[in-house]
Amino acid sequence: MFRISVSVSLQNFSSHRILIRMSHSIGAEKYATWSKEELIAKLLNYETGQQTQCDSISTTTVTSMSCDTDTTSKKRKKNPRPFDMSKYSKRHIAFKLAYFGWNYHGFAANVDEQKFPTIEGHLHSALMSSKMITDPAKCNFSKCGRTDKGVSSLGQVIALDIRSNLPRDSPYVLPIISADDNSSSNKQDDVKTEPKQIEEIPYIETLNRLLPDDIRIIAWAPVNPDFNARHDCRFRHYKYFFVKRNLNIDLMRDAANRFLGTHDFRNFCKIDGAKQIDNFERTILHLGIDLVQDQQNFTTTEEFYVFDLKGTAFLWHQVRCMMAILFLVGQKLEDPSIVDVLLDIKKTPAKPIYNMASELPLVLYDCQYDNVKWCYGRDDNMLNTLSKLYKHIYEQWYIHTTKSLLFSTLLNDLGGISLKKFIHPGQELQNIPTQFEQTLKELASSEINTPSDNLSSIITGGKELRVRNYVKLANQYTDSFIQ
Repeated sequence: MFRISVSVSLQNFSSHRILIRMSHSIGAEKYATWSKEELIAKLLNYETGQQTQCDSISTTTVTSMSCDTDTTSKKRKKNPRPFDMSKYSKRHIAFKLAYFGWNYHGFAANVDEQKFPTIEGHLHSALMSSKMITDPAKCNFSKCGRTDKGVSSLGQVIALDIRSNLPRDSPYVLPIISADDNSSSNKQDDVKTEPKQIEEIPYIETLNRLLPDDIRIIAWAPVNPDFNARHDCRFRHYKYFFVKRNLNIDLMRDAANRFLGTHDFRNFCKIDGAKQIDNFERTILHLGIDLVQDQQNFTTTEEFYVFDLKGTAFLWHQVRCMMAILFLVGQKLEDPSIVDVLLDIKKTPAKPIYNMASELPLVLYDCQYDNVKWCYGRDDNMLNTLSKLYKHIYEQWYIHTTKSLLFSTLLNDLGGISLKKFIHPGQELQNIPTQFEQTLKELASSEINTPSDNLSSIITGGKELRVRNYVKLANQYTDSFIQ
């Protein structure tokens, strides 16, 4: 067998050599009559053409092999496939969020978010970027409260229709009607398959990655399709923090207790002419002025108090106006009975002139609802989500507490200096009725309740206002206004 196969191979090889010789002889006869110059030109033309053809073939081959994938990927990067929201179901959910408002122009969005950023504007941007919604105006959006510029919240609530991972036949998603056949797209297929365990979109983690550091989603909750964050709220819980200084807390409590119950608060708000509100009655469910218990982390010796307030609803600037009157009472510029006078519309038919309390210490602390169960992350990752939230808030606390520490250090150093150190030997200070045994802090604090040259310092929870010849609120009206 081996000899036979070798002989066959030799036979084939010999035949191949014969064919080559025949082709060479035919070619030789063809070019035998050509001149030397013609042969050289033919040879050069042949070599040039062959090289060009080979280069073209190799380049085309390499390019097609190496660049097809790159071209496809580049096309995909340049022209991404548009997101098709119709492939997903939607559900109505609520979000609980916290934000620190001093960097924002209120909660409600406005037309110029670049110049006047808002909380709602950032929320809409994050929701759009994550493909949770397609249009803020068409997602059934509602909010519990419309906080003002500079006001913060630790428990604001919003609700909206949002993209979901749940199947269309789930009882938790919103029904969708097909435009083609006017039939419900929630139909189940005839083929029965085993139910799959589907995890919902990680709403908290996804949105918090896109939101600024001072806006955080805390929790979310599935709610009924007709749920409205504003109208379904049982009560709002506000807190207003302030430093005691020389304020008389007992007088402030006396005045605050007069707010309890249902009253006409038109003299404790800012009238919005565009809304044409004709009902100014609001109900205060609970209030108190209490010492802030957890003060070990504070970097000052000042005592902090909090005005704790719960009500079914509030008018525009109502809490800040209430707090402004309490500050006047605490400074003994007004009697606690001024609250009764201002709540009596017959005695005080128009709002007197006074300055609102600062917005910085005000916080919408919580919003309460019936039958809303908050989720603080997906079941498989909830503890990790909560841990990240806590660490993030801790980082922000650390930054602001460090800044506060620097101010407190300088404040305490200055406040502890005796006034004697500012007086040189033999120097006389005239027209300064003070005790030089005092510290600078004691001097500054005493000026709050000691008017000089008919000037009074008005506490607003922020910067103090200097008012000349303070006029009591009840005296701002002529007899013709008082019945």
